[in-house]
Amino acid sequence: MPLFFTVMACHVSFAQTVKQPPAVSPGRTIPLDHTDSLVMMDAGVLPSVDLLAKLDSLSKVDSFLRFRTKVYPFPDVIAAVLRDFPFNLRHLTGELIMAEGEIENYASIVQLSEAERCLITCYHSRYDTTVSWQAKMPVSDAFEKADRLYHDLYRKLQQCTFTMSDGNIIYLKGVWEPAREDAAFTTSTLRLTTGDWRYKEVKVELELVYLMAEWGVNINIVTKKRDDEVGGGGVGDLMK
Repeated sequence: MPLFFTVMACHVSFAQTVKQPPAVSPGRTIPLDHTDSLVMMDAGVLPSVDLLAKLDSLSKVDSFLRFRTKVYPFPDVIAAVLRDFPFNLRHLTGELIMAEGEIENYASIVQLSEAERCLITCYHSRYDTTVSWQAKMPVSDAFEKADRLYHDLYRKLQQCTFTMSDGNIIYLKGVWEPAREDAAFTTSTLRLTTGDWRYKEVKVELELVYLMAEWGVNINIVTKKRDDEVGGGGVGDLMK
């Protein structure tokens, strides 16, 4: 028992002396690494604008601490991902799951209840340093069931919005592509209703795929530009 209390005392002492990050001048951001997870998640804070506004002021956390991903309502997750896209999703990137060559897959800190898993993929080639976000839905051996999910998710995506710092509400608009059982791959693409250059190449792809006698539905949020072309905006839009 004395050993137990000694260990606990050391742990509490360490937790109270975590080094604070350096102060950041207004209008500037500091590089974040993958230990800069959303430590407020366990407090039940949604991935809202208020949460994103606090990210750069969070304490550095030692690497042994592990933070759980959490499930949020569909529109909150999509809005959080789109808000953070100009920052290459660095605020929503969780634990490293797999690294292979110039591709790394991380857990998304925000998860959809409809999905089996949500992943963030980082590319580190010379010509492509972008990121993408994917929600993989449960597969089905019945086309009709997968088609209903495909249609339902498209309607949900059409209802997703988020607000920019100037007060403009951004919607997702696209063209519905109906699926056919004799087509192995169907994609409906939605784009953001904004002229903001940071979102020029961002698109939301909803796909229905047939593979190995099963139908799968995925949501992919991607950009074709490198991060040095997409990034560069201030934190203003995340803080509104």
